[in-house]
Amino acid sequence: MQTLINIVVFILILGIVVLVHELGHFLTAKSFGVYCSEFSIGMGPKLFSRKVGETEYEIRALPIGGFVSMAGEADNDIEEFKDVPFERTLKGISCWKKCVVFLAGVFMNFVLSLVILISVYCFINVQTNTSEIGTVVPDSPAMMAGLEAGDTISKITYNDQENIVASFSDIQKVLDNSNLKSDSSQVSLKVEIVRNGKTMTKNVSANYDQDTNSYIMGIKAATRRLSFFEAINYGLDQFKTMALLIFTTLGKLITDSANTIGQLSGPVGIYNVTSEITQTGSISQLLILLALFSTNIGMFNLLPIPGLDGCQVLFALVEKIIGRELPIKLKYVLQVIGLLFVFGLMIFVTINDISGIFS
Repeated sequence: MQTLINIVVFILILGIVVLVHELGHFLTAKSFGVYCSEFSIGMGPKLFSRKVGETEYEIRALPIGGFVSMAGEADNDIEEFKDVPFERTLKGISCWKKCVVFLAGVFMNFVLSLVILISVYCFINVQTNTSEIGTVVPDSPAMMAGLEAGDTISKITYNDQENIVASFSDIQKVLDNSNLKSDSSQVSLKVEIVRNGKTMTKNVSANYDQDTNSYIMGIKAATRRLSFFEAINYGLDQFKTMALLIFTTLGKLITDSANTIGQLSGPVGIYNVTSEITQTGSISQLLILLALFSTNIGMFNLLPIPGLDGCQVLFALVEKIIGRELPIKLKYVLQVIGLLFVFGLMIFVTINDISGIFS
């Protein structure tokens, strides 16, 4: 039963992201008078089809994509759209309108992500930007040393090296083994705290965690409910972090491709992450995951890779500058190369995901 629920949630998340993206293309194209023959969610065989006006709305079997069939978008659609007036095709509208149509899917993904993030952060507690302890894990080194919820950590000393801390991220940096440089399974720390206005020092024996390559005391950050305007700022910050993640990853692919490419995830990896969160029953975490996927899909489509929206905009701008269409064969070859790259990468990371399951 849990597996079925995981699959349904996975399909819903991908379906929503694709629906919103394709809806952006569709609505802007229709608003500019472009003839749209099909609006499909999913790929493969049709499960449902209904024609309303001049457009056939479809749901297909495989929830791994979707498309809008617009007159003038493809170079081989002369037969299908032979009776459509030129001014009602993508080629017949102005350059700026083309760019709007191509970028509308990305824009809608970003809007979805921001709406989700701001809404979620209005209703859940988030970590404060302080070094205040919110929870002490039972039987942890922190509890054994006498640390309590509500204590504020001001300084951590290890081997006579003092580290001033002002936030929980500072604490995490101090406990990272790249900072402590210890080969022991346990380290002795002097932790200075402020409790009820009084400063005191506690000796904590932190344990090494191999998964994070850091030492753990057994504390969690304090959290609080945000106001609406705070939620907007926090949501924007989280969105910016999500959006820039793709550039960080691309940079690592160039500088450390051997390690980075092994960390990429395809559909199988995404399903595994979705399943893990689904089993926790956390609706807020599922929504944040949806926002992350939506942001990533939007950012990925902005890349100037042939076959993606970013390259379509680039083609439109180049054609505007040179005053004529790029050769059809050139665009076709570039798009095939781009799609081969995208699908090749997807196949590679999928194999990597599957091998990770059985390793």
